[in-house]
Amino acid sequence: MSGRKVLQRSGNIPEYNLALVGALGVGKSALTVKYITRRFIMEYDPDIEDTYVKHEDIDGQEMFINVMDTCDKEGTDTMRYLKWADAFMAVYSITNRPSFEKARDYLDLIHQHLKANSKELCPLALVGNKIDLERYRQIHKDEGHTLAGEYDCLFFETTAAEEFEYVEDVFHGVVHEIQRERGERPPHLQPLFISEDKLASRGRPKSPRSAGEKKDERPQSKKTSPSFKLFNKSFKIFN
Repeated sequence: MSGRKVLQRSGNIPEYNLALVGALGVGKSALTVKYITRRFIMEYDPDIEDTYVKHEDIDGQEMFINVMDTCDKEGTDTMRYLKWADAFMAVYSITNRPSFEKARDYLDLIHQHLKANSKELCPLALVGNKIDLERYRQIHKDEGHTLAGEYDCLFFETTAAEEFEYVEDVFHGVVHEIQRERGERPPHLQPLFISEDKLASRGRPKSPRSAGEKKDERPQSKKTSPSFKLFNKSFKIFN
């Protein structure tokens, strides 16, 4: 990572802090790095917690998105992200039932913290990852919708293994919800969701094991290429 560009912060550019929480192995790092770099990581150290920053343009507005890829270990203080985040993404794997229950625990923890500290304008999102492994699904989509409804939070199903847009929609949707809650976004503009219609129009994601090594040959978006900064994360990139 030597020679990477150092981002210059400006007080005129808004910043949004997003914290990803969830059990080990659900793909928090994969989702984070996919959003930051557009690439899929195959291997990473699950015991490393890290923070990333991405400088980009969303809907014509320049902003910094700060993402904390958390790793809770025994004895660690959850206040490090509970006080820091402007929004939370509780991630589980659709192929792993215990990770879904762990996501429920995180939603309850965050909900209780927000309630105790009167932080009603801090959005929550429940994110089911690894939909490319549909054949191994253990948690039905309706279960995700139901749990999200219990905590009045956004709900997404996505995958870090396939199209970048699957992951971008999630992060942008959460940012839009922060803006909407703060009154920075017109109320008629709703946050983005990965709907079944959208998935159908893009095609069903496939596991990289079955999709092979073929790269996406579609033309890239005309958006200005975002800048990003990584801190101390150890991972391997899958091109």
